[in-house]
Amino acid sequence: MTNFGTALLAAAMIVIGSIKTWLLMGSIPLLALPTCNGETLNIAIGNVSFFERAHCWGCYMLAAGLTVAAFAAHDRFAKRRSVAS
Repeated sequence: MTNFGTALLAAAMIVIGSIKTWLLMGSIPLLALPTCNGETLNIAIGNVSFFERAHCWGCYMLAAGLTVAAFAAHDRFAKRRSVAS
C-alpha cells in the first residue's frame, strides 16, 4: 500500500472510531434487553464511570487509526531522511 493510501486508511479509521465513540457517549444511559416472553428488561447504566461508558470498539478503531497514522508518518520521514543523506 502506498504512503498516501495508508494515510487515507488511517484517517478513515480515526473518523469512524471517533464517531462511534461519540455516539456511544451521547447515547441514553439505558440498556434494553428483550426477553423470551416478549417483554423488555431495562437496565440503567447511568452510574458507571467514564472509562466503562467510553469502552467500545470505536476506541480500538481510533487507537488503531492513530497507530497507522504514526507509522505512515514515520515511514514518510524515514524515506525523506534517507534521500537527504
